[in-house]
Amino acid sequence: MGLFRRRRETLNEQLLREGGFDPAQALGDTPTSPQVDPPQSLLAALGVPDGSSPSPKEWDAAVTLTAVGLAGDRIEFTTIPDGDVIVSEEDGDADLTPFADAVERRLSPPYRAVATRQAGDLWAVGAKRIAVAPIPFPDGEKLELSRNGDHAELRVDDEPSDAAIPPELAELGDAAGAVYFVEAERIDGDLWEIRVSAL
Repeated sequence: MGLFRRRRETLNEQLLREGGFDPAQALGDTPTSPQVDPPQSLLAALGVPDGSSPSPKEWDAAVTLTAVGLAGDRIEFTTIPDGDVIVSEEDGDADLTPFADAVERRLSPPYRAVATRQAGDLWAVGAKRIAVAPIPFPDGEKLELSRNGDHAELRVDDEPSDAAIPPELAELGDAAGAVYFVEAERIDGDLWEIRVSAL
């Protein structure tokens, strides 16, 4: 898993982006050329069947862009609230800022994204909003907490655990009610992606 910090945009770039312009093109760079509405064939490559639009259950944003000089055919990354990008799958070590910038014309961080190469330098990217929370827990990559009244069970990496339940995880569940299930997947360090279900 890799982390890279995106170059912070200047005020001019921010104003261009907020005005609906591509700062890279307006300022003379040529690394990307995003399209706001992807063709159906590209949506199908992201798991969206022809003749339908992206389902809210699948993607909150779907875009295409041209990005040159990238290896491989698939990239998975997560953009966290401060704008940093955590790469979970990529061949090579390219700057994924163009992908994040294209997604963020439609969706603000945090989100998870999957990019797939279509042909040559053309990529399709689907992104889904996520909830994140800091949980200081040193072990495992996945936490599951279920509670039914007074009975609570913590699982770490799919195995029962007698470790103390992280209070941050319990608070997230308690907000959903007395009976709940919380899943947490580590993004990086103490930052976790959270899903809470009231049962």
